[in-house]
Parts: sequence; C-alpha cells; structure tokens
Amino acid sequence: MRRMPRSVWRFAAGTIAVAAFAACTTSTSPNAVLTQAEANSVAEVVTTDAAALPEGATFNSSTGTPFAAAPMSGAPVMPTTSASCTPTKSPASPTNSDGDPVPDSVRIDFTGCSFSNPPFTASLSGTIDFVDPTPTVTDMALRTRYTDFTRSLTNTATNQTRSAKENGTRTVVGSASALQLADTMQTDYTFATGVTATHVRKWASSFTADQAGSIQMGSPLPSGSWSISGSSTWTSGTNSYSLAVTTNPALHFNASCTVEPRFDSGTLTAVVTKNGTTTNVMVQFTACGQYTVTRS
Repeated sequence: MRRMPRSVWRFAAGTIAVAAFAACTTSTSPNAVLTQAEANSVAEVVTTDAAALPEGATFNSSTGTPFAAAPMSGAPVMPTTSASCTPTKSPASPTNSDGDPVPDSVRIDFTGCSFSNPPFTASLSGTIDFVDPTPTVTDMALRTRYTDFTRSLTNTATNQTRSAKENGTRTVVGSASALQLADTMQTDYTFATGVTATHVRKWASSFTADQAGSIQMGSPLPSGSWSISGSSTWTSGTNSYSLAVTTNPALHFNASCTVEPRFDSGTLTAVVTKNGTTTNVMVQFTACGQYTVTRS
C-alpha cells in the first residue's frame, strides 16, 4: 500500500488553505461572470462533498461506524474510532435480521470525538443513522441519515479552522463490483476565514471497483472510479448560484491515499449559473489531496 510522505500532505494542505484564504477574502463581484476567487470557493465546497461519498458507501461491521471521516481537503485521512473517540451506539446491540454487515437500524453519536495528526486536530459531532432498507434480504444495501454531522478541522500552525455540517440522506445499492448512490444532502460549510456557504444538492453517483468483485459492505472501499451527476444550489451571503455537476473523466478513488480528497485523477465540472450567466468551474485532480481549479 502506497503511503504519502507527511511532507506531501502538509504541502497540499498549505496550498489549499492559501487558495481558500484568497477566495474568501476577495470581495464578491456584482458581475454575472464568476470570478476566480468565487470559483475557488465553490470548488472547495463541492470537492469536500465529493470526497465524503466514500464514507457513506460502506459500513464497518466491527465498530458500527464509517471507516473514515473525510475531514477537509488537504488534511490527512482520520479514522472514526480511536482512544479519543468512542462513538455512542444506540441500541448498543442492534438487531441484524438478515446477517449481512448492515444492522436493521442503529444510530451513532459522535459527540466528543477528536483526533490529532499534527499540525491538524479534528473533531466530530452529530449523529448518523445506519439503516438496512432490505432487513430480511442479505444484500449490499445501505441507507444513512445525517443529522448535524459536523467535521471540524484546525491547522494549529496557522490557527485556522474549517468545518462542514451535513444533514440529509444517502442510499447505496449494488454488487461486489459496482455501487449506485443517491444523495439528498445539505452541507453548511465554514471557510478558514469564517465566511460561510451552504450547498444543497441532489446527486446521483456510481462507483466501479478497479478489481471486479472486491467491494465488501463490511470492509473499506477499494480503489475505483466515481461518476457523479446532479444539481444543487450554492449560497454564501447575498450570492446564490445554481450548479449542474458532472465528472469526465470519472474521479479515481485511490484507497491508499493518506490525505483528502482521495482522488488521484479525474475532472469534476460544475456549470455555475450566476445572474443568468453560466461559468464552467473545472476541478482537476492531479494527485492525492491535490487539485487545480480553472474557469471558462
């Protein structure tokens, strides 16, 4: 399994943090055409939401939690259980009628969870409900409901904090080779400068494993390709945009990445409509935790 040197993800984190700072400190433009700073801000939020898809695609049957929580772009991948994080499971011993990895229904409360991977500290709060939509059929189906599930990340070197709060539902069905996901979600995002944005979306996505037959609902997601499409609205202050999101080529999820987002190739395009004028915002992933943003 390939591991990224710590210096690499620190560099990526610093690069993205600088971009976010520039985006959020540049005054918004009254013009219809999206500025580069506005494009950077949209890209940061949309990328964070895309990077969160894997957390809702599988279920850790050993701990009863997601395998990892994608904290923020540029930050190291952090687990959802550790000595400083023991989520509360309710009921403590959930029923599992069909014996597959997903219980009939269980709520995980992350209040008080924290992690440290210097120079980053992260905390989780809120709840996720994991439900088997077909509780009497042994299959690969999962529905998750997020209630104020919040990921907060602080870079202690810069004393900057970013956070993302999720509400909504995500459903997954599929096989050992491919998954189909449907998202009806809202993310309330806080940039490093304290500026906030809300991203309300309906996305459809599919995941195809690089190695056929390698997906197991009770195990971490293997490497593979994500295709995403859907519509959303993005609001920050007095600015409100409509977005149409697609991926071409598909985003390649690299399970060995140690920094978010765990995409090492692919392009996500958001067609952003502002005051009746459209701007294409293209996020091209170049390596684990690294991407570039262009507009046209």
